[in-house]
Amino acid sequence: MKAVIVGGTSGLGKALAAEFMAAGWTVAATGVREAAIKGFQAEYPAAAASRLDLSDTAAGRARLLDLLLEDGGADAVVISAGHYDDNPGSDWALEEKAIAVNAAGCAAALNAAFIYLKAAGKGRLACVSSIGGVRGNARCPAYNAAKAFIFNYLEGLRQQAALAGSPVTITNVVPAYLGARQTAAARVILRAVLAGRRSVYVPGYWRYLAAAYRNLPDLLHEKMARWHYRLLRHFIRTNS
Repeated sequence: MKAVIVGGTSGLGKALAAEFMAAGWTVAATGVREAAIKGFQAEYPAAAASRLDLSDTAAGRARLLDLLLEDGGADAVVISAGHYDDNPGSDWALEEKAIAVNAAGCAAALNAAFIYLKAAGKGRLACVSSIGGVRGNARCPAYNAAKAFIFNYLEGLRQQAALAGSPVTITNVVPAYLGARQTAAARVILRAVLAGRRSVYVPGYWRYLAAAYRNLPDLLHEKMARWHYRLLRHFIRTNS
């Protein structure tokens, strides 16, 4: 069994690559930074590692298709690439990069992987979104909007699979303030992806907090902008 993990040479993607390998899977991981790619290769010599940059949508999609067709194909694809900048001043260059990678780039990768897996008649597809996709945020407007786009895009692909009678499963991975707990989170994510779950929140209690947060009245949500991160300090500290 083979997994292709876009963004698998660092962060949560790297932790997930390690869990796939521990479960006996062959892994092909991609990254952007050369140092991270070389570090991954040194740590996991049995895995393949290469460069793939989703900020160049067409090139990133084409590279992923090449990877999916190499060495017997793939049984699981995880998109764990992303880009974040604090941007309370709405600097357009920062907004544009967040949209390019987190929305357009991830959608291009998901589209390529979905078409490939659907044609293969099997497989697991997952994408790491973010708890930020639940509501907008003054500190990073484009980032949260792009993650909300991913929530909806995954739902659309899941409906397409259902309408086609395809057994391909699609999992929305929703991390929230993981800090250093990425290995433990990756174990939970791997189980959810292999089980074909529609979504997995890590830590799990964020599923309930997200439901409450999603339904906050708009006026209260706008007032929260002043003390949003103060309120979340407990969760950030607990999970770091």
